[in-house]
Amino acid sequence: MSLITEDIELEREYSPSMWSRRFPTAQEVLQHHLNFVTAESEAVTNTIPHKLEIEYGSTPGQKLDILGTDLPDDAPILVFVHGGYWQELCREVSRYPAGPLHRSRVKTIVVGYDLCPAATLPEIITQIQSAARFVFEYAAKMGSRGVYFAGHSAGAHLVAKLLSSADFLDSTPGSERLQGAFLISGIYDLREIVHTSVNELVQLPKEWAVPLSPQFDCYNHLQTRRVRLYILAAQNDSPTFKKQSREFYELLHNTCLMQNMYLEIKDEMDHFDIVECFAKQNNYLNNVLIHDIRKHL
Repeated sequence: MSLITEDIELEREYSPSMWSRRFPTAQEVLQHHLNFVTAESEAVTNTIPHKLEIEYGSTPGQKLDILGTDLPDDAPILVFVHGGYWQELCREVSRYPAGPLHRSRVKTIVVGYDLCPAATLPEIITQIQSAARFVFEYAAKMGSRGVYFAGHSAGAHLVAKLLSSADFLDSTPGSERLQGAFLISGIYDLREIVHTSVNELVQLPKEWAVPLSPQFDCYNHLQTRRVRLYILAAQNDSPTFKKQSREFYELLHNTCLMQNMYLEIKDEMDHFDIVECFAKQNNYLNNVLIHDIRKHL
């Protein structure tokens, strides 16, 4: 196979919109997703009591939103980290999970962060830690019964990197409230990404790919904390995305010997509607979360 052909295939593998079967073109997939999350986020912002644009750091992107401020102080919390290959989307269009969660008496915290190329990927990872520190301190102050994280696509990568840091969790007050995480159509091995157009804005040096990949981290500390991890991908994700989810599950289950592990490839879904369903009543993400809360909290 020629290098040109290999490059084309690699680009396709890391272009999630090209694998959806819902629309004729990749551009229509992306436009629908943006329209959907924008409209749903606006709807929940207009209907759910909230506090927006809370600064957790000094740069413009380091803000978060709390939706469901009318719920009891001890309400469980879901923290949502959006995707967009670390260079697209934003906090304002990522509030859409809050509607069904609010009806289930769960607060939603939506984390924003600076995007590439204004920020480097190591800087973004550090920002997510800062946001998590704010969340854990808030949860402790309010007496929340439990904190969950969810990340989609690049957001799943950021959540996975957050969870990999035993030092951070051990040194952060309130982190004992961490109950579980949902990693949705994530990317966990960055070695091939540096050879795609994604890296034009991310500007990730090749030598950083392994240190910044969750696939090469250790998660043994999560076992003693009894953190539960749900790794999800879509049937109509690319083969590479599905492979990465499976390989990350195998790392956690076989190498790190974690027991509270769940892997599912969701039938008839693609990279985008697997997370869009968060906005719908009786969605599987909400149902799994509520089941986990009722079982463990």
